[in-house]
Amino acid sequence: MVRGEGRAIQVARAFFRAATKLSDDTEDILPQEDALDYKLSVFNLFSELFPEYVNTDPLGRAGRSGLMRLQFNKIGYEIYDKEQSRRVPAVRAKPGNPGYGFRRARWRDMSNPEDERACEDVLAEIGVSRERLERIKARVEEFRLEWDTVRRPSRPAGPGRPRGLRRGAEEEDPLAAIPIPAL
Repeated sequence: MVRGEGRAIQVARAFFRAATKLSDDTEDILPQEDALDYKLSVFNLFSELFPEYVNTDPLGRAGRSGLMRLQFNKIGYEIYDKEQSRRVPAVRAKPGNPGYGFRRARWRDMSNPEDERACEDVLAEIGVSRERLERIKARVEEFRLEWDTVRRPSRPAGPGRPRGLRRGAEEEDPLAAIPIPAL
């Protein structure tokens, strides 16, 4: 941890490292904002699990210490690239417009012993109690499962583009297996 930075920033950085992971899959993205019908942003989970380090004043007035969503997301963008995508919600934009998210970020899978251990180690460094650690792991796993069910695909099905096929992808020709007799 960097000397001189506030405790809220230290906890936020540790939370990103403990709850999220860089993915090899370019389709992975985590939202920086919540949708109207579901609250699955990284900040939302952080504010639920560490409310003492969050400034929830909607006007962002000074007087309450803690991080606002903007400050928290800036910490996230030190770790992950920022990506504009239709796969994440854009609350203050017209429907269908892309939102911003953390590119190639995914929630840690708490059923994976390596991910679970990484989460435990990082949170132990900042002094999280065992009871609180178990609650954090459970909520991260719940968010991971829920996000996987609501996340939008990058190439959704639509007119002329059935689900599962990419444009330009070679398809197996069923007629290619039929021998053609010589004339």
